[in-house]
Amino acid sequence: METTCVIQKPQKKKQKLNEEEDIDGNSKSLGNLPEEILRHILSFLPTKDAVGTSLVSKRWEYLWASIPNLDFDMYSPAKKKRKRTLFMNFVDRVLCVRDSSVINRFTLCCDVLHDASRVNTWISAAVRHNVQMLDIKLDKFKGEFSLPYVLFTCKTLKSLHLCMPCMLKLPTAICFSNLKILTIKNVTFSDECLTEKLFSDLPALEELQLHGCSWGDLKVVRISVPNLHFLSVKDFERPDSRNGKGCQVRIVGARLEEFHYGGLMFNEYRLFVSFKLKKAKIGTRAKNTSEQSAHRMHKLLTRLSPVQFLILSSDVVKVLINAEELLTNMPTFNNVKDLELNGTPLDLDCEALLEILQCFPRLENLKILREINLSSSCEEDERILCPMPPCFLSHLKWIKVNCYNGDEKKLSVIKIFLKKAIALEEVVISLENLGWNLEKQLKACKQLMELSRASQNCKIVLEWHDYSTEKECRIVL
Repeated sequence: METTCVIQKPQKKKQKLNEEEDIDGNSKSLGNLPEEILRHILSFLPTKDAVGTSLVSKRWEYLWASIPNLDFDMYSPAKKKRKRTLFMNFVDRVLCVRDSSVINRFTLCCDVLHDASRVNTWISAAVRHNVQMLDIKLDKFKGEFSLPYVLFTCKTLKSLHLCMPCMLKLPTAICFSNLKILTIKNVTFSDECLTEKLFSDLPALEELQLHGCSWGDLKVVRISVPNLHFLSVKDFERPDSRNGKGCQVRIVGARLEEFHYGGLMFNEYRLFVSFKLKKAKIGTRAKNTSEQSAHRMHKLLTRLSPVQFLILSSDVVKVLINAEELLTNMPTFNNVKDLELNGTPLDLDCEALLEILQCFPRLENLKILREINLSSSCEEDERILCPMPPCFLSHLKWIKVNCYNGDEKKLSVIKIFLKKAIALEEVVISLENLGWNLEKQLKACKQLMELSRASQNCKIVLEWHDYSTEKECRIVL
């Protein structure tokens, strides 16, 4: 293997321990274990510590040279004071002394600077050792970066994680025949044809994550993965596209079961999925959004209509307000039984929320993770949730509300839920920790018990964390 340093065999200490003794006098039994088991034990150690075991005895001198997992992290706390040169030479030495055994997991975290060819030599060495899991995090580039060609045709690779804040130059030959997990972070794609080729030659891929990536000047990208089960996209950064319109990303996944999106809708995501879609999680931020973002969010939600379990950030509701005409044309989620709202506090009398709740006719479980309140301008409780969402009249059985503190507005929210959901079986109220004393708790319980309920079978359950005992408490009213 080509390297830029002189490779030497590990130096032996002058005073060597007896092969059947160690500091505690216990290595006789450990030393009798088969080498396969000893290598397995060493695989749980950081690579630097595993190499250090060569000083234990003559038998241990080169055991580390065939450990299945290699972890090279220049940023770890133990290496903060180590010079970069020492780290680079250490990686060279370990890979040069290594025998021909298979590498199961290879982790590399370092600065590239002027050593791109050296870094690629290490990655190529891992590929030659039939690596199965590869985790690469590289920083401090100069211009484009090209990973070694052999990586993109590696037949043994099952998991690949790339974190590279640079423009990635892709090869013309790409075929990950056995890759099941692919995570790409902070990469900028520059070639439309090769980018599409990357996301089409993945016959075994089941999980794909694209976090913080930029589509650059690309206008349209197609991601077609036949066996994809899980897809996660995060793009909160404004794209550095010259046309300023972002990219249209078409995602074809006949077997997609779970989809996550978090971002500001600078790009348009079009999903072509089947009724196998079980779960979707959509998050955004209401600030810095536009009418265009609202239209793209509406299109995304329309494509997700077959989903069974939906998680929305409350900011999704607020973004849709930027294009009010969309609220009256929302898709119907006939398969959704579970809806979760999280993120920033939300007002129950928000018109956008009412329009969205109308779209879940078969909703059975509603979970609100953050505060749900009434706006300061709200005066008449009777006009809230009017017209009544269909699920309140038939299917809604369970509601959970967090951050309850006994405030009058929050009490009104509970009152509305109990009064209007006629099939309700349980309302779970999570008490906010405000240092409540017993008197306040008893008062809150009394207020809730006195509320009228449309469903005679409905239970009110209070939950809170007792910090004095560090236990979760629960009572049924």
